[in-house]
Amino acid sequence: MDIVTFINCCFGWFLVLLAIIGYFLTYKRIGEKWAFWNVLAAGWAFFALAQTLLLAGVQPGTVYLIAIWLSSFIVVIASMVMMFIKMTAMKIKT
Repeated sequence: MDIVTFINCCFGWFLVLLAIIGYFLTYKRIGEKWAFWNVLAAGWAFFALAQTLLLAGVQPGTVYLIAIWLSSFIVVIASMVMMFIKMTAMKIKT
């Protein structure tokens, strides 16, 4: 087992958990359901899934593993864009 892949896998699933907690804390404190938390959790889940597959013995460099890994970055960036749009809209309202 590669220790770096194991740490990345644990880190990825931990970030998924943090994003889910962030969703519920935002809903509890502000009373709004922010979609970017769900998208962020999905992006980190793709990353963690790729790392989990590597730990399971999938050969690095396979097409579907690279596709999962790249989609994780795209989805995480999309969630950050959604967050900035939401926060900008909140700033305009005040």
